[in-house]
Amino acid sequence: MKKTVLKTIAAACLLVLLTLTLSGCGTVSESVFDGSRTADENSFRMNYTTLNREDSADLVLAEGEQLHIEYAHTQGTVDIVVGMDGQTPLYRGSGQKNGEMLLPISEAGTYHISVTGHKAKGSIAFVRVTTAEN
Repeated sequence: MKKTVLKTIAAACLLVLLTLTLSGCGTVSESVFDGSRTADENSFRMNYTTLNREDSADLVLAEGEQLHIEYAHTQGTVDIVVGMDGQTPLYRGSGQKNGEMLLPISEAGTYHISVTGHKAKGSIAFVRVTTAEN
């Protein structure tokens, strides 16, 4: 009878230990986004402490305008694609860390902007630069 009680206690302890050990399996999750994102008719901006996903926005741009792109990262990198659907991208940058540029718009249309972060921490902004009105 004493052996049966000891076996039951040992089995219960083993079951509890196994449950605790396996409960941590499969629950490791890496945050995909922690930050802020804004998009309107003139810009697409993101500030983040974690970016491990793709995010995008559309901007309607006119011929002769420019798109000011500025990005700064203290960790990780981003991939950037700017273009109109069905056409060769106007700009494609891979593994970007820090930079700034003006992208001239030669054709009016809706431009799709895609940003994919790889363990990135920092900020990125795409701002419309309109032409001077006469």
